[in-house]
Formats: sequence, C-alpha cells, structure tokens
Amino acid sequence: MKHKPALIPFLTFLLLIVTASQTVFAESPFIDPAIPNGETTTYTSHIGDKTMTVVEVVTVKHDGLREVYEITSRSDSLDRTLTLDKETMAILSVHTVRKFPEVTLDSKLKVLNEKLSAEEGEVKLADFAVITYLFRGFPFTKREKLKIGFYGEERKKTFTFSARYKKREDVTVNQKTVACYKIEFGLDGFWGAFLPKMYSWYSVDPPHYLVRYQGLVGPPGSPKRNAELLTYSIAGEEPQ
Repeated sequence: MKHKPALIPFLTFLLLIVTASQTVFAESPFIDPAIPNGETTTYTSHIGDKTMTVVEVVTVKHDGLREVYEITSRSDSLDRTLTLDKETMAILSVHTVRKFPEVTLDSKLKVLNEKLSAEEGEVKLADFAVITYLFRGFPFTKREKLKIGFYGEERKKTFTFSARYKKREDVTVNQKTVACYKIEFGLDGFWGAFLPKMYSWYSVDPPHYLVRYQGLVGPPGSPKRNAELLTYSIAGEEPQ
C-alpha cells in the first residue's frame, strides 16, 4: 500500500509519452511556406515535342474552417484548380480539365474525413499530380528524406517512393540565377537504380516557389516533362 501514491505519477508520465508519440505521428511533415496572396508564376513546359506556357496564380482564402491556398494552373493542354490547407499543405480538393484534340476530360477530387495515419517519416497523398506544389512546404534543411504513399495502396507495398533533399544549388532560368533547394523523387531499393528520377528545384528564399522541374508528367511510366520558371510576381509589386 505504501507504493500506491507513486503509481499515479508513473501512469500519468506514461500516458504523456504515449500521447506525445501519437501527436508526432499525426503531424503533417509539411509547413506553411507563407505564399503571398496574388502570387503569379509563369513556366515554359516541354512534354515530348510540345512546348507550352503555364500560368499559375495563388489566392489565399478562408473556407469557413481554416485558411486555404487556392492554386489555379492554366495551359493549352490542362487546367487545374487545387485547394490546400494553408497550415499543413494537405490536399483538400483537385479539379482537373485535360484538353485533347478529340476530347476534353473533366475530373474532380475532394478529400473527406482524412485521418493522418502515416508513420513518422512518411506521408500519404490523394493525388500524385500535385506533389510539386506540396513540397514548397518541405522543411528542406531539417529533413533529409520523406517516404510517400498514396491512398488505395496496400500497406505492405513492394516498392517505396521517396523524396530526398539533395543539396543547395544555383539554377539559371530566363537569364537569372536563383539559389535553390534540390529535391529528388524516386523509388527506393534495387529498382530505384534503374528507373528515372524526378527533380524539383525550389527557391531558397521563402515562399520557396518552384524554379525548375525535370521528370515525368505523372507516376513512373508517364511521359517526360521539363519545366522552367519564366516570371515570378506578386500582385501590387514589381515582377522579379
């Protein structure tokens, strides 16, 4: 009986450890990159033998529950509007219109009741196509690697897809040099040595806008795509 009082503090301490552990596992690996309202970027994009200009605009909104980023992307072949949670960069919705000579395809994705169940060092995504937008919120110099899973995959999948922070690197686009963080996307393990990697370069200076992309249009097996920044501007300010 003399040891009962010591049991309560011990159980309380144990409960705090378990709770803290659950909190860490439930946190988003991304942080708010503080994208300014009215940010506009234009890119030149090469897919196969086709070259086009892509215009992207960010609007900061409040959906009644939280602040969100609404990002619109327009080009001759694809229009996309995505909504991200501003604090965590979590995908809330994606509306995509793909324009082909013989048909136009309209698809909408809305994420409902998402429960963060990924393990530490891993994130699960609802759409591969918006991955480069999310990584504006990657803690570049504080995390070396992040495993990426997708909803609908089996828990014990054969191949692991990951993003790795490679290095800081100067990139010259449109006759301007920008200090960038380089991120590598690819499969882990044996097959990763044979399959092509994808690379994204983000400005070192916040809000970490995409400067260059070299890789694929979508998941492994899709057409190659290269994109470079043409202009960057914020509403009411001089273009950079």
